[in-house]
Amino acid sequence: MDETFKTLAQNIHGTVVTPDSETYDTARQTLFNKTAKPAVVVQCADADDVATAITFAKEHQLEIAVRSGGHSGAGLSTGDGMVIDLGPMHAVEVIDEANHIVRVGCGAQWGDVAEELASHNLALSSGDTSDVGVGGLTLGGGIGWMVRGHGLTIDNLVAAEMVDAHGQKHRASATENPDLFWGIRGGGGGLGIVTSFEFKASPCQGIVAGSIIYPAEEREAILTKWAEYMSTAPEELNSTLMLSPGFGPGQTPQVIVIVCYAGTDEAAAQAAIQPLRELGDTPVHDDVKPKPYYEMLEKGMDVSAFKIRVRNGFIKAFTPQLITSIAEHFGMPNTPFLQVRSLGGEFNRVDNDATAFAHHGNSALLIMPSFAPITSTDEEANALADKSWAPLKPFSTGAYVNFLTDNRPEGIADAYPVATRDRLHQLKQTYDPNNIFHMNMSVQ
Repeated sequence: MDETFKTLAQNIHGTVVTPDSETYDTARQTLFNKTAKPAVVVQCADADDVATAITFAKEHQLEIAVRSGGHSGAGLSTGDGMVIDLGPMHAVEVIDEANHIVRVGCGAQWGDVAEELASHNLALSSGDTSDVGVGGLTLGGGIGWMVRGHGLTIDNLVAAEMVDAHGQKHRASATENPDLFWGIRGGGGGLGIVTSFEFKASPCQGIVAGSIIYPAEEREAILTKWAEYMSTAPEELNSTLMLSPGFGPGQTPQVIVIVCYAGTDEAAAQAAIQPLRELGDTPVHDDVKPKPYYEMLEKGMDVSAFKIRVRNGFIKAFTPQLITSIAEHFGMPNTPFLQVRSLGGEFNRVDNDATAFAHHGNSALLIMPSFAPITSTDEEANALADKSWAPLKPFSTGAYVNFLTDNRPEGIADAYPVATRDRLHQLKQTYDPNNIFHMNMSVQ
């Protein structure tokens, strides 16, 4: 190890890994959407390590990438400079049983968090992938399987600890640095490195969930009925409708309706779910059953053979024109995959200026991944995604920052309306004036 990095290692409670370390290939952790060769990986044990790493990186002009779970669709959690790895900071603890307040380390993964909280009959609405890091998902908003009943992940955040670009520590809550608290709830991580979160969890003894699958030929009628029902469905019920073109030999296009009823009242759950069993003539698959909440969080799929780009946008209403456009361009062989995620309920009771997430008041989120050959250039991958998204673009507004797969200015502009961008920019001048956290989704 270079003498310079040996000095760093002497001042770190965690581990410093360089290219000549035996653990380097594991520590650098090639992401599913990006490969890099960092000069150093600092596996931080605590907030002091984070502050030390930031100071060192600035002194030695090393570009900083921050890794929570390493699931960044834009590949932002790795780079060729310093990777600040928060993975060792993964503790999950209930700090106030009576009020269901839990403290979670930024490097924890949501599957582990959900399983630990289940032992306390608690849960947090937290995305849909088990190996996503707590940090990245939370800072962008967090649209999970209880979003209609309990809002976003950030709507249940009560406090956080952050280290800024100056190496200074801050606590943010409604009463402590409230402007910073506003910014880290949806601001995408551009203000600093959050080291721990405190959430108000929800009582949850289990869920009734699974998937109901229909033939793709019925997609237009199914989508029409699904959208109509989800606009009035009980808020305990969450659902995502997916139009799959069929992947691989023998795979046929399908309409997949995923359901999650947050509760163990079997009669109420079945009554709420039954209309989703009647969207088409004959479901070809139905595996809905009671299960623990953590089983809803599935491991992310391996897309390393492709250069993936995701386009997404919010919709206020399912107009006949939108439904027709979806049916004409998705759910057939050789068409893109499309996910339609229901919103509403508690999600829409939050004001758009309450946090840096400014897309409340919508009924659904459209998410379209585009799979370009791995040999494609970035320009080619973006062009394919833009072309595939074109039929939906006139109907959608904004973008969910957690589903942006590149750090292009137009994506940031979609994710943050002008008033939100202006406010984040002002915060940036205080906490990261030189934009050292530009590898995060950042308003400069």
